[in-house]
Amino acid sequence: MNNYEKADRIIKATEELSGLPVRVGWDDQLQVGAIVHLSEIELAKQIRISVKPGRADSDYLVALQCAMAMMFVQNKSSTKHLVSCEGSIEEGITEFIQLGYPENIAIQMSNQIIPSLGQQLRGSGPQLVLSTWIYTNFPELRDSQLAHHLLEVNTSYASLEIDSKQYPNWILKSHQAMNGAFALASDYLFDKNDLFLPFKDSGYEAICTQLMEYVTASSKEEADHILVSKWMNFLNLNGKFCWKENG
Repeated sequence: MNNYEKADRIIKATEELSGLPVRVGWDDQLQVGAIVHLSEIELAKQIRISVKPGRADSDYLVALQCAMAMMFVQNKSSTKHLVSCEGSIEEGITEFIQLGYPENIAIQMSNQIIPSLGQQLRGSGPQLVLSTWIYTNFPELRDSQLAHHLLEVNTSYASLEIDSKQYPNWILKSHQAMNGAFALASDYLFDKNDLFLPFKDSGYEAICTQLMEYVTASSKEEADHILVSKWMNFLNLNGKFCWKENG
């Protein structure tokens, strides 16, 4: 049964902070678990959350979108968009061609994969900050949160099996490192010691530990682009992604 009853308290907290109603709807066309429509908040005067039905982590998905909306409302004056730097896509096309892809396939892959990596960079660190905050302040959500983390971590292991000749090194290593940081955070939160192990065995312990240190030094009240910039600097992605001011 699709419900999000355990997210009731964080929904109310979101409404109190924002002064806006939270509307949750089911959407079986979603390609992800859930999404909060941040761009609609100012115009529609509501916080609309869409959730993919049939998932075991629905409560937590709703809670995470609420937390994202709270962060957006608190920091909307300093919101920035992360975009591919000028020339980054073109450089990616050249790199894919060097890996042996035909030009048309290289163009397609660069235009899809680089922005996708940018989305992962933009969201991963801030979501770990929110995940920690939710774990601490909303214990009623922990079962659903654990289900979410286990699903995400188990899915991420496949990235360690990708042939290193399939993607440019900076794309694959950054993707794996951010996946590893999520697995390490899951171990921290749920007092486990095995979720991160495949990433540790693949040589990501030092990198992911540093990424997590940036997370633990951040807070929900801090503008999230500060944390993202730290990750971007550490992963040497400064020449690949750039900030665009809101509006």
